[in-house]
Amino acid sequence: MTEQKIFVELDQNGIKSNFEIDLSKLKTAGDILKELKINEETALLFFKEKPIPFDEKMEKIIEETGIENIHDGDFRILKVIFDE
Repeated sequence: MTEQKIFVELDQNGIKSNFEIDLSKLKTAGDILKELKINEETALLFFKEKPIPFDEKMEKIIEETGIENIHDGDFRILKVIFDE
């Protein structure tokens, strides 16, 4: 069986980056943030342009959507950077 990857877009005050994450490492949507070492208090997580809770089970997302219908950038993190 081949490794399944998801591609996550990170938007930090308009600066966008893309990351590849091994799907097998993710139990919940919040694990995406943990993989990228992002604090949950400074970020919002979206799937297909809709906010999703960090405790949402990845298995549920995949079951409801179908792995074949998950595309690059469907998962997006909006990270707020506070000016000091």
